[in-house]
Amino acid sequence: MMRVTNSMIVKRTKSNINSNRTKIDYTNNQMSTQKKITKPSDNPIIAIRSLRLRSTLSTITQYYENNIPDAESWMDCTATALTNMKDMLDDAYSRVVYGATDELEAEDRETILKALQSLQQQIYCEGNADYARRTVFTGYRTNQNLTFTSNKEAKDEHYKITERFDYQDIDKKSYYANQFDDTSDAAVTKMPTDAAGTQLNDVPVFSEKELNRLRLAYDKITAGGKNQENTLTISYTDENKMKHELLLSSDQSQIGSQGCTFTTGEISMPGTPPTTAPGLNITPPEGYFAVYTNGGVNTVIESSGVIPASDNGKYSVTLYKKTDWVYNTTTGTVERNPSLPASQKQEQPITTEPVIYHAAVVANPPATEAKPAYLTAEFNGQEIKYAVSNTTDLRKNNYDVKDDEIIFDQENGELIFTGEMAKVFDEKRVSFTFEYDKKGFEEGELRPENYFDCTRYMTERDDIVYENFDEKGNWKTQAIYYNIAGGQQMQINTEAREVFSSDIRRDIDELIDVVSMAMTAQTTVDEIKKKIESGNYSGTELENLNKWYDAAKKQLDYANQNMHDTYSGYISRFQGYLDTVNLEITDLGGRGERVEMTKSRMSVQQSTFKELKSINEDMDLSDLVINYTAASVAYQAALQAAAKIGKMTLLDFI
Repeated sequence: MMRVTNSMIVKRTKSNINSNRTKIDYTNNQMSTQKKITKPSDNPIIAIRSLRLRSTLSTITQYYENNIPDAESWMDCTATALTNMKDMLDDAYSRVVYGATDELEAEDRETILKALQSLQQQIYCEGNADYARRTVFTGYRTNQNLTFTSNKEAKDEHYKITERFDYQDIDKKSYYANQFDDTSDAAVTKMPTDAAGTQLNDVPVFSEKELNRLRLAYDKITAGGKNQENTLTISYTDENKMKHELLLSSDQSQIGSQGCTFTTGEISMPGTPPTTAPGLNITPPEGYFAVYTNGGVNTVIESSGVIPASDNGKYSVTLYKKTDWVYNTTTGTVERNPSLPASQKQEQPITTEPVIYHAAVVANPPATEAKPAYLTAEFNGQEIKYAVSNTTDLRKNNYDVKDDEIIFDQENGELIFTGEMAKVFDEKRVSFTFEYDKKGFEEGELRPENYFDCTRYMTERDDIVYENFDEKGNWKTQAIYYNIAGGQQMQINTEAREVFSSDIRRDIDELIDVVSMAMTAQTTVDEIKKKIESGNYSGTELENLNKWYDAAKKQLDYANQNMHDTYSGYISRFQGYLDTVNLEITDLGGRGERVEMTKSRMSVQQSTFKELKSINEDMDLSDLVINYTAASVAYQAALQAAAKIGKMTLLDFI
């Protein structure tokens, strides 16, 4: 039998008291925190589950309380801007329909003009809508407005812009010859004179000429000067799926065909002794050599060379890839590269479009006879001449555009050509790339970087290059996605080019122009009529006034008909703009509904995981009270037992 000493009794009693005190302390902590554990070692299983549940709940909370509300706010801001844009387009559409009315009084035209001028200034303003100082329509450039917001900001901006078109973008437009608005006595009491100063017998007949055009996104295009030349590239793919490209420069001194550059050289100026014409410089594209034939003799050009000058000479060269072909200087022929494996497919030679070199060098030529060197090219058998002009000169020449010409009206921002040229482009289903400089913008105009490949010239830092299209000419999307749930993304932004067409402002410009033309024509008629009825004129002057009056009335009839036809034709355009905006509103609404459904699901998941987390971690209050009471009773009992044991001696146990 084991001996139990006083010391052993005391130690066991203290141990029991401490054990009960630990239990009451543990339950007291549980009552304070209402948690099952306070440290992982209390229950590792609960701790591991708690970490997993807390991580999942934190992710769900981030989606539900931050990402989704942010996405909803962005999309709500976008929807408001689109709705406002729709309202403005509705207004513009109603003005177009009203302008197509057959009978309009002078005050009606004035009303339409003022309404359109107001719309012109405001049409893109909704594109500058922002959410939390982030512009919602500018793709990744959320720190930048869609438009120029002040004339002060816009007037000094300078961009090199590249626009892309295809044959389907070609449209027709009526241009007017012999248009006049000068009603001074010097103009309408006499007959006009021709270019030589000879007086005509009658007033020139006001008439219209229908031409084809490609309209740029901007007017008032810069031309001339450093870094301000423009180039037109025409391309098509033939039946063998080979792409043909022809580049034409604005100064008519350079043509690029299939990447091969033809450039005119210097030529003597009027009044100077004749010089030997320098010929036509040729530079093959990188990785190719060029061969041209003259008089049955082949000449190879490795990196650059000169074709001897010839007045009105026509040239084309064949391009060979250096890795696949070599030029045999002994035989004067091109042969397959002998080091190339027989199994390797060789690059086929490329023949450039024929280039026509025009040059005239005359001994001491008078200034009026001097002809500069310039280039034209054949395209699908049609010779093409590309030149730059402006609206004023085109009107003076009564829009006399030849069948082989492409005229760039830099003032009005149009490439103009006849129907014959349009047929050539249509047959080949061509695409166009036009690179030009635009210096000086107006408030409300679109910033080019949101629509085109362009370079923004900077004065105090490096130029900024914007590349928005890939090598195939496809737009590089700038869609902004938000994670709104696990494995679920949603595009929250709408890009400007999807809804704010650059054509809207240009269309409004043209509607304003035709209204202004009708108003000016009416004013011209009224002022000449007033002169006739004044009784201050007689004889030849009165006769001439009547002739000018008849011409003015015909001009007014044309102007009114043009206004009617233009507005009637533009009804479908503005309906198309409205349809586009409505489609974007619908698409945005659909995305909003998906966000709302995800939000509802996230709400349920958040509640579910909160409940699971609570079940795993939290103590029930009634259980806590019971456990604490039991621990407290046990502790008090231990204390009472210890008090009794302290009074006993070993003899009491014997």
